[in-house]
Amino acid sequence: MSHNEKGFTLVEVLVSIVVVSILAGAMMSIFSKSLQITSSDLDRTVANQIAQNTLHTIERRSKEIDTAFSIDALKTDVNGICDLCSATINGRDYSIDIDSIQTSSNVMDVTIIVDSDTLLQPITLKGVVTDASLHEKFPETSNPEATTL
Repeated sequence: MSHNEKGFTLVEVLVSIVVVSILAGAMMSIFSKSLQITSSDLDRTVANQIAQNTLHTIERRSKEIDTAFSIDALKTDVNGICDLCSATINGRDYSIDIDSIQTSSNVMDVTIIVDSDTLLQPITLKGVVTDASLHEKFPETSNPEATTL
């Protein structure tokens, strides 16, 4: 009998399958972690956009408000419902907590906290909101004409 046949033995095939399986498992782990990080970053980006949009909505309402300047009046719609307290985007629910400190009769410091089940930690945004009286234009003043010497 001749042992000159070319090919792989069963042991060589099994060793190569084990090596390929280990490499595939490592690659799957890397791809899984990458997908998890990408999803987490997407949630943080969406939560950040929600916080910014909430602050801009409060600022816009502060320019249009006819009632007393307070955070309760700014975060509710015409029916008295807090339409800024929650949001659902891409099938994920986000809760929005709006707190404020009135620093003067025309200015308040606003803190917006956006949280979700998928966020590792809530997103916090701080800003300042003023009422409409601070958005009015300054009265025109006359400039004395310059004299030439």
